[in-house]
Amino acid sequence: MSRFEQRASDRARRILQRLAESTDSLDLVLDESESSLTAPKLAERLHQIEQVFLLHGGERSGASGPDPDQILFEWGHLQIVEKLGHGSFGEVYRAYDRILDRQVALKLLKTDHDRPFQSQLFLHEARQLAMVRHRNVLAVHGAAVHEGRPGLWTDLIAGATAHNDQQRESVVQTDQALELIESMALALQAVHSAGLVHGDIKPANIMRDASGVWILMDFGASLDHRSTQQAPPMTSGTPLYMAPEVVLGQPPSTESDLYSLGATLYRVLVGQAPIEANDWSELRAAHTSGQTAPSTTSATKLDRRIARLIDELMSRLPEQRPRLDDALNRVQSIREAPQRRFRRVAVSSIAGLLILGLTFTSIGFYQANEARIQAEREQRNTSAVNDFLQRVLATPSTTGRARDLTVEDMLLRAADDVEPYLQQQPAAQAVVHTVLAESFNTLRRTDQAEAQIDFARQLLAGLDEPMPAIERGLELQAVRTAELDNRHEDSIAMATRFIASHRHELDGDHPDLRWAEMYRVTNHLALGQNEQAHQLLQAHFQHVPEPETADSHFGYEILQAWANLHRVQGRYEESVQAAERALDWLDRYPLSRPINRLSALTNLALNLTHSGQPERAIEVLQDMLTIRERMFGAGSGEYVGTLVNLSAMQYDAGRFNDAAATLDSARERILAHPEAVSAEYAFAVSTNLANVLNATGEQARGEALIRELIVEGRQRWSTEKLDVLKLEYNLAELLNQQGRYEEAYPLATATRAKKERTLGATHAFSFLSMDNMAVALAGLGDSDQALDLHERAVSGLAEHVGPDHPFTLLAERNQLASLQRLSPDPISQNRIQMLIQRHEITLGADHPDTEKARALMAEAR
Repeated sequence: MSRFEQRASDRARRILQRLAESTDSLDLVLDESESSLTAPKLAERLHQIEQVFLLHGGERSGASGPDPDQILFEWGHLQIVEKLGHGSFGEVYRAYDRILDRQVALKLLKTDHDRPFQSQLFLHEARQLAMVRHRNVLAVHGAAVHEGRPGLWTDLIAGATAHNDQQRESVVQTDQALELIESMALALQAVHSAGLVHGDIKPANIMRDASGVWILMDFGASLDHRSTQQAPPMTSGTPLYMAPEVVLGQPPSTESDLYSLGATLYRVLVGQAPIEANDWSELRAAHTSGQTAPSTTSATKLDRRIARLIDELMSRLPEQRPRLDDALNRVQSIREAPQRRFRRVAVSSIAGLLILGLTFTSIGFYQANEARIQAEREQRNTSAVNDFLQRVLATPSTTGRARDLTVEDMLLRAADDVEPYLQQQPAAQAVVHTVLAESFNTLRRTDQAEAQIDFARQLLAGLDEPMPAIERGLELQAVRTAELDNRHEDSIAMATRFIASHRHELDGDHPDLRWAEMYRVTNHLALGQNEQAHQLLQAHFQHVPEPETADSHFGYEILQAWANLHRVQGRYEESVQAAERALDWLDRYPLSRPINRLSALTNLALNLTHSGQPERAIEVLQDMLTIRERMFGAGSGEYVGTLVNLSAMQYDAGRFNDAAATLDSARERILAHPEAVSAEYAFAVSTNLANVLNATGEQARGEALIRELIVEGRQRWSTEKLDVLKLEYNLAELLNQQGRYEEAYPLATATRAKKERTLGATHAFSFLSMDNMAVALAGLGDSDQALDLHERAVSGLAEHVGPDHPFTLLAERNQLASLQRLSPDPISQNRIQMLIQRHEITLGADHPDTEKARALMAEAR
């Protein structure tokens, strides 16, 4: 008999002993060699018989379970043997479940609280949770009231909570942090799918069991989501982890659970609560004033993508918190992200990328020289650095793999080779790490840039002689890293400190000080602080150096900043002029880099679009495609992204067939190179193609593609993922346009219900599906219901996104079209003319939707 069978046989003996106080019959069964009833099957059947026996009033023998003197008291069929803890509302015990034949945890509400409503809610919630079965959710076996005390009993978990500092040390690594986030997101999904809100997510309510599985526990503070809509707000959760809206009096919700999850992850991974407060009034005052937690990115060395996710979960506005499926997709994206992104380039492009680093190295050293011996030492360092970088650049040519390596591949290789190649030369190593930090920032790989900054600083700390130029370079790269990470306030503060620290030792026109001021400008622009940016540009950057004699590309940066400022100020002609000057400046600059030219072209195209020159913008984007292909390859994500931008401009210019052809090309490249872009981006490109096909008259192909994408989206993500719901809306709209109202109405109705569940009844997308329903009902001749839904959709959109938003204008066009179809009275031409004027102001006189509004006037005549 195997060990497994032996254990099953022993279990069967124990059960039979309890039922019949004898095991003779069991021995007879197990001795029969021809019997098909194995020990495991027999044990399971006996266990089922025992449960039925107990449920119908039978009593089991006392051979199993706790000794009588261990039992503190009995609560129903549970024998309580130990108190494990207590909270403000309940007490938790270890108990023996005579029916389940196992140790369980029992939570009883305290009897000194006169809360009949809470007791009923507690039982209702527990019974709902008993239906939730998920490996990351504590299994609730049932709930009842005995001797006036309501309670629920669950699995008894052995392990440590996430509040334990030793647990925190074990999850700061990326893989472990992702496992924790994923486990809790999946747990919350299961709870929310049951119509529940947890209401008390905190580190002490998350436990890691003996097998390493994270489990969400303690549902005593959770509320039934449907019940809270009729009940007064309750504050049964733990205040430090509550969402701001709950602290300020709103009832808990699925969105507040998202905040609590983010706050809990912050506490576990950072080591402190997101907002520290000594009492309730202090916490309420903090949330009333809009106080937020310090950025996770700046408070921990955690992977920045994970840190940003945690920060977004703690957004003050509930609608800005990522949905659980989005969070899970991001976890998967981080987990699957390749160590090296696929960027095919020529060696010349890599040399162009590193040229600023080489120039910076030599200039910085010689400016710092004050003595001959120092100059000689730094000359040797410079030579070692340049030899090293030239060797890196030459590597692809000597291996014959120039077209297979990427910029990032080469930078990573250089980072790995620094120490072995430059042994006993820490100063040279520090310089190379500084150059690599700048290069990684150029690629927007801020995680790698930050690592290089840390390496360089460690090396500089161990040198006998200071290297002030390199130290300043590292400070500036740290400022740039913060900006690229969207930590704009941090970046401004760092740049301001840099200027204050070095203004006395450097000349006012020193490049380092000018770069620090420029970073202040670009960060203020990113924050929408246009006046501050304008003041800095006027104070420091009125003069643009001539490119032919410039020692860096700084003049281009000045012109780019002025172009961006003019655009956000609405001064579009001036923004185009500044963007054109930036491009001309690069054309005349001897050391111009391709990546700068791409940035300049992007800026010019953006400004041309805002100034109403779409055809010129299209020409600029087509020029960009040539450079993208040369630098990154026609199958790269960068090339595909430019194609998508080009198609959008072609569509806005009314060139629908060109837009469709461009998107077809983008989709073909994605299918050929699936690693080039994310699954979400590929899905969005296909969605755009389907919509453009419908606009060009290829509706059969467009509809087929939409239906294909809906199936793919449901399988890949879920039936309620926003991208899928948008496609369902598009399909219903297309069916309405084709007069297939019988198909459109049930689809629009189902989509609206899903949007209201996931986004809320007052979300713009919910109102758009209501508008789809109204159009279908009008087509079916149901005038009363159709016109009522039209009015609700238009007024709802006007209230929540504005009366002149394109969504509101669309709903009004559909409303007037239905009135023309259904109303016995003619529609006022003045009303239609006002709608046309609003289209012209918001969208432009030549926009396709403006033409649709004009078509209403033709119908009225």
